[in-house]
Amino acid sequence: MELNIFFTQRRLWLRSLLILFCGLPFLGTTARAAEPWKDVSSALLARLTNSGAKFGWPGGCSGVVVNRTNGDVTIKVVGLGLWRSSDQAQNWRRIDGDTISGRDETGWATFADQNAPMRIASFSLDGTAGWTTDGRNWKSFTNLGRNWDYGSVDWGAAEPKTIIVAKHETSPPGEVYVTRDGGVTWRLLSVHLQEKRERISMVGAIETTTLIYGNGDGIHRSTDAGNSWTKVSDENPQTRIPVLFQGTHYLGSTNGLLVSNDRGASWQQRGAAVNIWQGPFFGRDAREMLVVGKDGVFTTKDAGKTWTRAASLKPKEGGFVFTPNWFGCYAWDPLKNILYASSMGNPVYMLKL
Repeated sequence: MELNIFFTQRRLWLRSLLILFCGLPFLGTTARAAEPWKDVSSALLARLTNSGAKFGWPGGCSGVVVNRTNGDVTIKVVGLGLWRSSDQAQNWRRIDGDTISGRDETGWATFADQNAPMRIASFSLDGTAGWTTDGRNWKSFTNLGRNWDYGSVDWGAAEPKTIIVAKHETSPPGEVYVTRDGGVTWRLLSVHLQEKRERISMVGAIETTTLIYGNGDGIHRSTDAGNSWTKVSDENPQTRIPVLFQGTHYLGSTNGLLVSNDRGASWQQRGAAVNIWQGPFFGRDAREMLVVGKDGVFTTKDAGKTWTRAASLKPKEGGFVFTPNWFGCYAWDPLKNILYASSMGNPVYMLKL
């Protein structure tokens, strides 16, 4: 009798705990990651279609960048240039003066100067590419056939003129070109990048005559505009271009941030380990960053000493995969803590972190 009463009371106690647990809100990173990605560009594309606009192949969008100081988001519509929203993707206006066409092959094709985000460069494939150095006036680059997979600008200059680019599908593969007149003329360099997109390759414009590149054999540096090269690090960055912010250049690796405070002459690991393919994207200062890698999206508020997982990668959508090592493009609004994702031939998506 007493034994039966004991088991009955135990069952009631366990049932009460179960009811209480199920009634509580779930707290943790999984709840954040479960929030759905929202399509923020299809309404714009429908409006353009209804007006008779002709998209380039394969349609959709292919590139996204955010002004970290005001949250303005800019997307590339395939074949129809760059469009901007100042109200979290509610309304859009074209901003490039019909200068840009084509599409972005990679997540490093359209990007902003992190120090002065109104300065934007867009390296198109199968279309016209160009840039703005003041946020208002746009200028085309001279075409080189199908053009580029990605490129790097010397954003440290008040009037940047030096740009280094990775050309798309060349023979022999991996051709690298440089300009010192803002894209009017291009010069083929002797170095080559890896042929396959999953391999590690990187190019960087550091100063007027200072360049870096990598092809899986460390970081190499030139101080004579690419005529000669010296290996300066055994590290192999995964980010395809360096990011300049407040006088420091950043690259991402399998083990965290690589930083240089001497114009690329030396590189040091900084902070905790984290896998980085894209970024860092900066927030209000150099302590606040977001990076993207194969393990997801991570943020820091202490310059990389610690990283917090903020979200999973954008899942596969349509015909292309949102991978951070090639097709996928990510951007971060640190003011509203919104993540944007774009991949060639798909809509642009938004996720509130």
